[in-house]
Amino acid sequence: MKRRGVIALAAAGVIGVAASSPLWAPPALRHVGWFGARRVEVSGTRLLAPHEVLAASGVRIGSNVWTNAGGWEAALEKHPVISEATVTRRFPHTLRIRVTEKTPAALVEAGTLRPATADGEVLPVDPARAAVDLPLVTARFKMGDDRRRISDPGARVALAEAARLGALDPALMARVSELRPAGRGEVRLVMDGADVLLRAGAGEPALVRLRAALDDVARRAATDTLSVGRVVVDARFDDQVVVRREKKS
Repeated sequence: MKRRGVIALAAAGVIGVAASSPLWAPPALRHVGWFGARRVEVSGTRLLAPHEVLAASGVRIGSNVWTNAGGWEAALEKHPVISEATVTRRFPHTLRIRVTEKTPAALVEAGTLRPATADGEVLPVDPARAAVDLPLVTARFKMGDDRRRISDPGARVALAEAARLGALDPALMARVSELRPAGRGEVRLVMDGADVLLRAGAGEPALVRLRAALDDVARRAATDTLSVGRVVVDARFDDQVVVRREKKS
């Protein structure tokens, strides 16, 4: 039998013994150089580049696949963009890193444009590099505010609503370029051709009426070239949608 075949059989035997003796074998094998990682796979990224995840993890080519993954996972979950991380092994020479990133709801102006989550956490991600297509939420920062978290109540409402509507009606949110606070518990959705006034938390019946009103506005706009002023679709009422034109002051 060739030497390579002997090594492969020996390695298979070691792995088999290790798997059947989990209490003692893995710590012993952490010092066996043959189990050094030759490949590291990263998955789950959208905002981060794979090399950023790899750098944050502490995993390196050559890291022993039997190493306790808890340290690597803890290091990853300290990253401000990562909410969860798991590191698994694929014998004999591969480590797999899977991350769950925090979900951005909208862009905010925090010195420069940055994505922010529904609860107001600003993520240190360049939206141009990450290629995220999100509406803008105007947020005010006070002197002394932590620039990593938005405290402005109106902006927090708008961010939460952006996240909720993005999950409930992605097609509607794809048309929204900006969300603005519009009073207590209300938001203004800025679209191409119309603004929408909406109560935060509006349910599916209200959104059905809103979609019908927006379709009607689009049909009328195709033939009405004389009217002036911004179209405002007011969907804050319980059983109706009011469409009006808002003249510039």
